[in-house]
Amino acid sequence: MRLLRRHKSILIVLGIYWPAIFWLTHIPVPAIARQSGMSDKTMHVLAYFVLAFLVWFAISPYEMVQWSRKKVWILLAVILFYAGIDEFLQGRVGRSADIMDFVADLFGMVLCAGLLSLLNFWPALLVASAVFVFIISNMSHLLMLYPHYHLDTVFHYTAYTAFALIWIQHMERYTNLKAAKASWLFYSLLVPITLLILIKGAAPLFDRTINWIEVATALFGISSAILISHLTIYLSRKSKKTR
Repeated sequence: MRLLRRHKSILIVLGIYWPAIFWLTHIPVPAIARQSGMSDKTMHVLAYFVLAFLVWFAISPYEMVQWSRKKVWILLAVILFYAGIDEFLQGRVGRSADIMDFVADLFGMVLCAGLLSLLNFWPALLVASAVFVFIISNMSHLLMLYPHYHLDTVFHYTAYTAFALIWIQHMERYTNLKAAKASWLFYSLLVPITLLILIKGAAPLFDRTINWIEVATALFGISSAILISHLTIYLSRKSKKTR
């Protein structure tokens, strides 16, 4: 069976991500993780949410989760078995094997499966990426760690560029907007900027101040995504016309 580009991309990301989280859980806890301000359980939920997301779309790239199908339960059982082995092995390499970590892993998997039973790939990726940006921005100290302060700029640029690109891909599939029209530009900006306003508006609730350099960096990332998408759409349509 010929693999389409999205399926290939998911397989590549999964091939990098799964060994990476295995390695990270079998070395001494990195200092940056201890200083992040995020609870260990939150990190487990996020890690296994992403793992379940990638595994599902690696196996069923164009299907939503249907709880009546055996495949869903088999995949969840496989990931759950891996989570148990992972915790067991951590107890053999100087890390602690914690049943509550296992419960957090299970919660992340079920949360992902629940989302994928309601939404297909692009809407689910859009919602998940928005939640991740919110959590990292307002519920962790990762962006304020010295001497890792450069993470702040890198995060705001890459996170909002990626979110805007995901939104535009979603928009291209579910609307009839044309890239040459002002309405396309308006809606391309609307959702990413709304996310930025919501995150920065909620910052005081988490004892965070609004950093206008972060806002400017995020807006630059959103603008970059729109420019990249517009050029890609334009060149793709021009190529089709010349065939």
